[in-house]
Amino acid sequence: MMNKFKYFSILFLYIVLIDGATINISAQAAGRKVLVTAQNESLNKSDIDKVIAFYEWAFSAKFTSEQRNEYQSIKLNDFRKDPDRTRKSIEKLISNYTQARAKNEEEQSRIRQAFNGDFVGQLRNLPNDAEAKLLLSVYDSAHAGETASNDADDSSGSVGDISSLVGKWVWAHTGNSAISTSGAYIGSNGSRFTYQFMPNGTVEFTGIMNVMNGSCNQQIFRSRKGKVSLSGSTMTIKWSPATFTRDFSCDRANNYTKTLPAENETYQVRFKTDLGQKQLCMIIKNETCFSPTK
Repeated sequence: MMNKFKYFSILFLYIVLIDGATINISAQAAGRKVLVTAQNESLNKSDIDKVIAFYEWAFSAKFTSEQRNEYQSIKLNDFRKDPDRTRKSIEKLISNYTQARAKNEEEQSRIRQAFNGDFVGQLRNLPNDAEAKLLLSVYDSAHAGETASNDADDSSGSVGDISSLVGKWVWAHTGNSAISTSGAYIGSNGSRFTYQFMPNGTVEFTGIMNVMNGSCNQQIFRSRKGKVSLSGSTMTIKWSPATFTRDFSCDRANNYTKTLPAENETYQVRFKTDLGQKQLCMIIKNETCFSPTK
């Protein structure tokens, strides 16, 4: 099942990255038509309308009447299962969306592009989730021309020689935030993986994962270097021994740093274009697409 609303923190992150400031705007529902009540929480039609308005803004697309009805049914089902979480998540999205819409058109475009670049990829990795399938159908209906163009870009297979890989490529994901009982921000779940390919055929990898468990914060860090060879769409990396660190705030005595053995890995690689941005996609078991970064 889809981890509902994990993308709200992604929207929040991109807003912060633009100007470094956030504001707290509570969700005020106009025309409060209550759709369902559970555990002293209510879900209003205006809440659903505002969430749909966010997606229409983010995707630059419109929901059909059938899609609106289907999405409302999905949210009602979510609410019945977990009223408090669903209520808070909707309010958080509306607050961040309101803040994004207060920015100028150029900044809004940057937020949309950054959000879609991460979120649409997450949706495509959830083929059996009803909400993901519905949202993808809305997105794809408005971007069918882009999808066809991307497929054409991907058909060549070969990425060329090592020089085509040179640069830094990143994949990042943010998850749910942890809040203390007093309302203070503790931290967020998240991951960031970076490959930096050098002109001499070497590569450096860094990966960091942050996992929140109540008030405890666990951070896992891995770094390694290797030598790259490329034949058509097949890339092989001969990795040197890697450094692996575990830092757990609630169990400091058992934190450690250790060295992992050298290993060889073989990937299938390709370039694709998503939302106008070139991406490097690497496949071992599943495909992960990395965006260029400085």
